[in-house]
Amino acid sequence: MKKIITSKTIPAKSGFPYKKKTDDGVNYLWQLLNPEMIEGVLNGYDITKMGFAKRTYKDGFDGVENRIKNTLADMENKLKLRKGVLKATIIRRKEGTFNQALSAEQFFQNRNESAKIKTLLNAATDAWRVKRDPVTQDLCLATDYKKTIGGHTEFVIMDLPKAVSKFANAWRKCNLAIGQKIVDKGRKMGKFGLPVGNSGIGDEEPNL
Repeated sequence: MKKIITSKTIPAKSGFPYKKKTDDGVNYLWQLLNPEMIEGVLNGYDITKMGFAKRTYKDGFDGVENRIKNTLADMENKLKLRKGVLKATIIRRKEGTFNQALSAEQFFQNRNESAKIKTLLNAATDAWRVKRDPVTQDLCLATDYKKTIGGHTEFVIMDLPKAVSKFANAWRKCNLAIGQKIVDKGRKMGKFGLPVGNSGIGDEEPNL
């Protein structure tokens, strides 16, 4: 039976020692088990999120469980839900270097834009705001990132078997090469969430 993770879960201890500077990353796929809690409109649908984690975080916790726990806590906070009500489980995980794990993640995200539910999540957390374009002075819709769920752009609505297949496909050598180009471009642009292995910079999980 797969382990159920909530925002109250104490993450499992990693089988590997914590290192501030490391190139050991993990690409993982997890499923939100009760998506109907989000405005009641996702009842009956498979909602998953593919992410990246450092293999071991401070205090020796497993990187994947730690990331999922914190994401659930952030979701409950932003959605004004009772702590511990959201439930998740890990579907797949694969270890590799930072570049490999991030390349698989970025390839998956890039190729599944149409399946993302970020618009719905932003509406649920009241993250949309109206602002005036500085050039045209026209009113336009913008995002209040203080109200967005961490990783809100990475949630997808997709049949679970299809998501699992796409997870595996992202790890094909040719697709990792495509993903690496996306990672490189993102790093040059200063995009958050693309830490460099063995740098010790930007790869720690915040405590929520």
